[in-house]
Amino acid sequence: MNHVTHGIDWSKQHCGVRKAEIHTTRRLMPDLVDLLATFPEDPEDFSWDVKVHMLMPRQYPCIPNWHLDNVPRLNGVQQFDKVQPGLPMYLWLSGPPLTQFSGGYVEAGKWHLVTQNDSHRGSPAAEHGWRGFIRATHKDILAPQSGDDRLRRHTQVYLDAATYEW
Repeated sequence: MNHVTHGIDWSKQHCGVRKAEIHTTRRLMPDLVDLLATFPEDPEDFSWDVKVHMLMPRQYPCIPNWHLDNVPRLNGVQQFDKVQPGLPMYLWLSGPPLTQFSGGYVEAGKWHLVTQNDSHRGSPAAEHGWRGFIRATHKDILAPQSGDDRLRRHTQVYLDAATYEW
C-alpha cells in the first residue's frame, strides 16, 4: 500500500485533528495545505476532522456496520429529527480501505459531497499501510472548536473479533 498521496507522506503525520477550524488544521498539519486548497467550498464554513491510521490486515479505520455521521444524540439516542440534510459534509480518502456508501465505494484522492442522511460503512484493510481521512462538516451541523487542543491524541481502529489475530 502506498503511504504517499498528493505529496503527503501519511506515515510522517501525527494522528490528525478533530473539530478544528481551517486555520488550526493548516497550522497543525502543514503538509495538507495544498490538498486543502482544492476544497470545493469556503473552508471557513466547515469544521475539520483528519484521521491518520496505520492499519494491518482486517483492521477497519471506521465503524464496519452501516451508520450515519453527525446525527445529534440525547442520552445516547440519535435524534433524527435534528438532522439537516440540506447542509453539506465532505470526505476525502488517501487510499484503501475505501468507505462504502449505499451507492458504492468512494474514490480515493477526491472530495465527495455527503450529508447526514448518507448511510455508509467501513471496509477492512487488505494489507499493512497508512490511510489519511479528511471530513469537513458544515459548521451549522458541527461547530468547530478553537484552540490548540484540536490535535488528535489517538485514532481508533475497529476489529472483527471472529477473524482477527495478532
